[in-house]
Amino acid sequence: MPKLKPRLLPLLLFGFALPLLAQPQVLPSVEIRSGTPIKAPLIKKPVVFPLEVPADSIPPRIPPVFSGRHEFAPPPSGNIRPLKLDFSTGTTAETKLTTSWYSASGSLPLLRLDADLRVPAAGISRSALSGSVQSIFSENLSLNHLLSWQQSKFRSFSAGALSYSVSHRQSELELAGFRLSALQTGLSLEGLEQDLAGTRSSDFALGIRHSHLLSWRELDLKNRLVLQDTALGLAAQYRVPWLGKRLPELDLGLMTDFIHVLPALDLHKRFPLGNGRYLELNNRTELASRSFQSLRELYPWSVLPQRERLVMTPLNLSLGGWQSFGAEASPLRLAGLRQNLSYSYNQPQLYVRDVSGQTWLRQEDVFSCRLGGDLRLHYLGWEIAQDLSLNLEYLPDDRWRRRPFSPLLSAVTTASRKLGELDILATLDQRYWQRDEFEAQLPPVFDLSLELRYPLRPGLALTASLANIFHTPHQDFGDIPQRGRSFMIAFRYLPLR
Repeated sequence: MPKLKPRLLPLLLFGFALPLLAQPQVLPSVEIRSGTPIKAPLIKKPVVFPLEVPADSIPPRIPPVFSGRHEFAPPPSGNIRPLKLDFSTGTTAETKLTTSWYSASGSLPLLRLDADLRVPAAGISRSALSGSVQSIFSENLSLNHLLSWQQSKFRSFSAGALSYSVSHRQSELELAGFRLSALQTGLSLEGLEQDLAGTRSSDFALGIRHSHLLSWRELDLKNRLVLQDTALGLAAQYRVPWLGKRLPELDLGLMTDFIHVLPALDLHKRFPLGNGRYLELNNRTELASRSFQSLRELYPWSVLPQRERLVMTPLNLSLGGWQSFGAEASPLRLAGLRQNLSYSYNQPQLYVRDVSGQTWLRQEDVFSCRLGGDLRLHYLGWEIAQDLSLNLEYLPDDRWRRRPFSPLLSAVTTASRKLGELDILATLDQRYWQRDEFEAQLPPVFDLSLELRYPLRPGLALTASLANIFHTPHQDFGDIPQRGRSFMIAFRYLPLR
């Protein structure tokens, strides 16, 4: 059998991706904007391991949202960055300002202020202001404070939220012969006001979140407590030592919101196969609350429910395998396959009650099965990454409906390159076979965006981006404003001292 010539490999890989990049598109005649809430990123990107990795390595993957591609280089030894200032504005009538001050004070090392104003259409607006402070009282006592205010208006609906939260983390604590480690404690006080066509409602919520690992002799217990207004949840897990090194991270237990009692099984295991190949298996349960501050940020123009429920995820099983290629001459750097199976209780879900277009929020159970593939290439100086996902998401009610606006097939392709001091980033987002809340088929999404970043002077960088170049509609629930083509310009000031 004749061997495949190495020079033909890039052509074959490019031809494989060509069908996804060459879909015929029909541009709309009207501008439709998108206010689709940003979902939490699914942590699925593998760290590239060219050689065999230790079996006890815990951080398996790095989320793409935390990529440092466009970050400043670390400061030289003996220097610090006392100030960080980010300012952005664009054609979407959205302006953001973020400033962080790293003071020389030992008791108040960090002060931060965030401001956000958005007016996507007449009669529709959102404004937010928050300030955070880090305070250190002693070596074992440091607190993070956050004060947040939000105000939104959508035609005949208006809402406001004010919240204060404080959190504390401590690595270890000895108490009466017991050792507590990985302690995390948070307290929040929140107020919410809503006005829909003259009908006003208000709510106040107290939130408490705490988790720790309790060790006594050979016994390890992981405990969690969550309180959000009248919703209370508890979880307790036992670290199983029977399997030793074969499965060192195996926690068995139960969790409850006093409505459901569910199994809580956490596990993680990496199987190094040598030569840059490895498999990874993990299941991470969730017992969490959704605060007014986070819900109002994600769904600014929707009516929030009066009754709080805790989000519980007993099944979040992931299995993935990756192969890295260490040869510099090879254009293929990484290839992988991944699978995720999950079932969640009380996930936030938007819906529309009537023809007015006003959206409401409720909590529903969600079942999902995701199959995906990752591909990383280096070709002609470009770093190319493609993520392809087959997504089956259902609302397990009487009819087991497909989750609205969840694409059956999606592909995200990024290409980045550095030309001197200029950074170039192109992103192509494709989504196929979506349905709206009335189960009507939606047109495919072909969203191409371009971003350029250039340092104007030491410590000052300019970023210009053109999003959704082809003005592809991103449909959403009801009359939520939808984003079209937009231009954004941003400045980042990060001096040295």
